[in-house]
Amino acid sequence: MANTNIEGGSQRFETSSAIETVLAGNKPPWRPKVAGYVALILGPIAGALVAAASFRSMGQPRKAHQTVFYTLLLCIAFLIPFILGIPAGAPIKKIIVLAVEGAGYSVFPSLVREDYVNWKASNPGVKPRNDYASVGWGVFGALMYLTIAALIAAFRG
Repeated sequence: MANTNIEGGSQRFETSSAIETVLAGNKPPWRPKVAGYVALILGPIAGALVAAASFRSMGQPRKAHQTVFYTLLLCIAFLIPFILGIPAGAPIKKIIVLAVEGAGYSVFPSLVREDYVNWKASNPGVKPRNDYASVGWGVFGALMYLTIAALIAAFRG
């Protein structure tokens, strides 16, 4: 809460939710590798959400939307044949999952890196956000990924 009127007898307090603060760009972004770690551990949609939050913090809302949109499209395009086409016990599934997680680990940091370097150059005294603060976006992204997979698996019949 911020006290916006310290004169006189009345005080007015302004509050904002965490998402509004991130969307407004009032918090610094995460380091680029954080989106990669989140994608590796919690899935590609989780990494995309962390990268998008970083883009918004750096004043790049269009890149944030594109990152989430294209990641959702690619995840759906990947999950449909992965869940419906490959038998459940096939050992190749584990290798494919590792490849997708590894791709997220390398792709998302490379997407954010250039804008982060420019942001860091224009804000030399500002430290990036704590890496652990990305856990909320990561868990939300993992839940989204599992929900999409469950919806696709429901068609398997």
